[in-house]
Amino acid sequence: MKAGAADTMPDPGSRVEVRVEGRTWLLDRAADMEALWDAMDGDDLGEDERLPYWAEVWPASVLLARHILRNAELLRGRTCLDVGCGLGLTGMAASSAGARVAAFDYEWPAVRFARHNAALNGVEQPLWLLMDWRRPALRRGAFDFIWGGDVLYEKRFFDPLIRLFRHALAPGGRIWIGEPVRTVSRPVWDELRQEGFSPEKLTVEKVALCGQNATVNLWEIVVR
Repeated sequence: MKAGAADTMPDPGSRVEVRVEGRTWLLDRAADMEALWDAMDGDDLGEDERLPYWAEVWPASVLLARHILRNAELLRGRTCLDVGCGLGLTGMAASSAGARVAAFDYEWPAVRFARHNAALNGVEQPLWLLMDWRRPALRRGAFDFIWGGDVLYEKRFFDPLIRLFRHALAPGGRIWIGEPVRTVSRPVWDELRQEGFSPEKLTVEKVALCGQNATVNLWEIVVR
């Protein structure tokens, strides 16, 4: 589902300012994740655990946005897929670099706020989509670049994401993953190698965000 022009604007509850490669990005959101979590009821905590992770700006996405802007020439005019777009930081960064971006999230408020934030920051709107990565509605081999910030935080996501990568990545394409040194993510790199991919850690950087410093890995994955 695409966020259409007729959608009403979301009601921002708070604004986050994120500095990336010399530019300050403004990110409106409904509230912080803890406030949204407290407001949840039992219906939200079923099998899918629809937790409001989208309402936070994650250090992995900040490093990923840095990498996107550092590689603007590489991305210009290329088709790109933003996996788990959240508040829209990486999709906006790529759009500002001239990439042709489709960006999706599982939660409708994330899609609405991402679209709002792109307008707030004056960048060309990516194609914002509501989609489940377990059932992607994407053309095979459609994307030159695929990326995601902190998407490997549960082992149950490994297989669906690997299938998505195999389906959607164009021949010769690249996948970028921002990963905040999570123990749970360690097995996925060997699993990717077994599935015919070649993951390489490009950099490890500190990300200062909301008064804290996080260590984040940036991986590039290609098909062998």
